[in-house]
Amino acid sequence: MIPKLKFRSLLMATAVAATGLTAPAASWAETLRVAMGYDPVSLDPIATSDNGSIWTQLLIYDTLIRPDKSGTGLEPGLAESWTVSEDGLTLTFKLRDAKFSDGSPVTAEDVQYSIERAGSKASGWGRFFNPITGFEIVSDHEIVMTLDKPFTPAFNNLALFAAAILPKKLLEEKGETFFDAPVGSGPFVMADWTRGASITLEKNPYYWQAGKPAVDEAVLEVVTEPSARAIKLEAGEVDVALDPPLNQLDALAAKDGITTGEVIPYRADFVLMNTTREPFGDVRVRQALNYAVDKEALVKGVLYGRGKPAASAMPVMKYADPGLAPYPYDPAKAKALLAEAGYPDGFEAELVVDSGKATSRNAAIALQAMLQQVGVRLKVQMLESGTQWQTTKAGNYDMAVSYTTSDTIDPDQIIGFVAVNPERANAYHTQWQDERLNALYAEERRTVNSPEREAMFQEMVQRLHDGAPFVFLFHPATAWAERDYVKGFEILPTSNFRLEDVTLDK
Repeated sequence: MIPKLKFRSLLMATAVAATGLTAPAASWAETLRVAMGYDPVSLDPIATSDNGSIWTQLLIYDTLIRPDKSGTGLEPGLAESWTVSEDGLTLTFKLRDAKFSDGSPVTAEDVQYSIERAGSKASGWGRFFNPITGFEIVSDHEIVMTLDKPFTPAFNNLALFAAAILPKKLLEEKGETFFDAPVGSGPFVMADWTRGASITLEKNPYYWQAGKPAVDEAVLEVVTEPSARAIKLEAGEVDVALDPPLNQLDALAAKDGITTGEVIPYRADFVLMNTTREPFGDVRVRQALNYAVDKEALVKGVLYGRGKPAASAMPVMKYADPGLAPYPYDPAKAKALLAEAGYPDGFEAELVVDSGKATSRNAAIALQAMLQQVGVRLKVQMLESGTQWQTTKAGNYDMAVSYTTSDTIDPDQIIGFVAVNPERANAYHTQWQDERLNALYAEERRTVNSPEREAMFQEMVQRLHDGAPFVFLFHPATAWAERDYVKGFEILPTSNFRLEDVTLDK
């Protein structure tokens, strides 16, 4: 029997021979093993929104531009340079001399095909790309995109994972089966995917960054329980453990051969409230629940001090208002607001929680105790991750613990998700609506980056804060633990990780 990994290598060699190109000699000496909590749903960039899929896709595919490691700017990807006209209606990209993992060249035709596909009706992300209405292929390495009306986020959105550049010819030939063994221009190529268990990635011999990746192979092991990821790291079964339990970080860091790291990414955790159900249609009730929650205590007790209280469902990112303060802990005010709304004795509600997320479980237990103090009696229902998501998406809930992360450095994507209704998630399935916020959202999308656009975002976030369709909780740190010989690993502000710069100094 030919091992799957070697079989994939033979397929690559066959593809190389067919193109008449020469691939560098492969060596499988160094393997980086990473334990993560998510299994991808799909490797089709326009069909997914879960972190497991996004993080894996970003290791296989490349985009024209991408967020830099600071999360404050954009840097070259497949485009080595670009220009944006003053009116924002013309985007010109010059492509570097890059190849897909089968050795075929990345061309402007592939770029047009991929962006048109991302903006199509079949795409879950179409609204981010369909404002681009025209394409002109100047040469294999230059393409011009045009918009028929201003859409300020257009350039930033080309850094989204959904804008991954795919090989047109191969995808048209294979159809949906392409994503069973996808071909991209990123640092790695998929060698094997055992669903629910592991993803094996081989070094892409044609990757445009010379000498990268430094490792020959990366194995992403799917380990859903955080403590189990930490145990595998301690046992030397993996080199990196993502999101180990926060209460174990100090103990892990004290162990010989292990170091830890953490960052507060563009993330916010909160409780959704279904505003179509009573009593959550009343803003006084929603604000009361925010006053009833001691966010500082949650950060200390649930996050073990690794995070910050949240004033909004928006991550703290570009255009954030540093003066926006979280709701203070004020049970007396919470009781007064509940009484004013007609609930002097509180009420009962059900809180649905993802049973696989320790932070969510612990937050739910703490929330149950805190809200009991103001007469709100929560029944906590633990659901499997997919079930909880479908339940909240369908609106079959009272309250739900959840979170959001931003995949881009511009807040347009995430404000549309958590605050705008109607939009793709209708204020993240709360059904809350604010017409002034909706109008500002439409306006910021045609306003050039400026203090004026910043003011629009700050007003939108203030209105989200005041309307309180969520109980705002915290911005948690994202942590990792690694063996000492792992160099160059980090979690980025956009919550994903790159592996092309990681080395194993054994």
